[in-house]
Amino acid sequence: MEDRGVFAKIAAILPGLVVMVLTLYALRTWVEPWMGKQVLFGQSGWLVKSLHLNYILLAIIVGMLYRNLLFRGKIPDWATEGFRTTRLFIKTGVIMLGSLYTIQGLAKVGGIAIALIMTFVFGTIFFVMWFGKRIGMDRSMIGVMGAACGVCGVSAAIATSPTVRAKPAEVALAIATILGFGILTMFISPIIGKAVGFTDYQYGAWVGTGILNSGQVLATCLAFNPTIAPGTAVAYGEIWNVVRVISIPFVVFFICLWYWRGEAEAEHVSLMQIMSSKFPLFVLGFFGMTALSSLDMLGKEGSVTLALMRDWMSWIFGIGLVGIGAYIDLGEIKAAGGKPLKVGLIAGAAKYTLAFLLIYFFIPKEGPF
Repeated sequence: MEDRGVFAKIAAILPGLVVMVLTLYALRTWVEPWMGKQVLFGQSGWLVKSLHLNYILLAIIVGMLYRNLLFRGKIPDWATEGFRTTRLFIKTGVIMLGSLYTIQGLAKVGGIAIALIMTFVFGTIFFVMWFGKRIGMDRSMIGVMGAACGVCGVSAAIATSPTVRAKPAEVALAIATILGFGILTMFISPIIGKAVGFTDYQYGAWVGTGILNSGQVLATCLAFNPTIAPGTAVAYGEIWNVVRVISIPFVVFFICLWYWRGEAEAEHVSLMQIMSSKFPLFVLGFFGMTALSSLDMLGKEGSVTLALMRDWMSWIFGIGLVGIGAYIDLGEIKAAGGKPLKVGLIAGAAKYTLAFLLIYFFIPKEGPF
């Protein structure tokens, strides 16, 4: 009986899972390469280079099309169990994500960058928590938006979402908000930087601190100075951005504690009691992977093991994001109203402006290399 139950569960999962896997395979194998060859506005691959429309974003978009057009607002019964594996894929990917970080990496990037980035990361998170609570946003939405605005957008939002039980629509809204804000800053930042006479060091420090998405930091730096070499905008911008990315484990842990402390107060039990019964164990896996990476137990950078792990990670996240997209109901986003959008845009604009003022008045023109 037990074996038949297991086989029945597997059979129920397979149809939806096959749809998710084949969708990602098609996007990575055919759609993204095809887009990379198309010429728009006189530039080959404009969709990929300028809009960063890669397979990750396409996976979410196609998933949304499944839910809202093909499935007419509800995942059909034959695919339900398969699409329910979405969180399993995301949690597995988050555990593997821990392999990207090392304690040593954080120590190498310099005191000024660390102090400035951490101030802005946690300052933004505190602001989102305060403002989100003030206007009545859900705690799960506050947690995801705080991570998205405080760190580097997509990765932080996805990594934080399971720890605060965020709905797919909340993750999508947070990602859409920060990417939309980032597209605007991509166009205006080079103009502002040239107008005020920023050096490559100052410009890289500014956008590495103030822009919310890693890919957009890279694009904005190259728009200011297309040269890729030590001492250029992209070299400095990426260093500052790396510090922010490295902070993801600490941000995930901090927001996780904040969320579950609130749950403990609501249930009139101690934080330790609720953490011991409900703490998401995959977060421990995440830190475990970071510890293994710090001890070089996963191999040196460039090793076959790490390369294989990162390839698996891209597939696992990609499959999970097709599912995330399929759980995004546009009706739910509409029902969420303008509160998350308001919080995200105000937090992003404040971070971008304050970083500019700090760099303009206090950071020297000459860089360290």
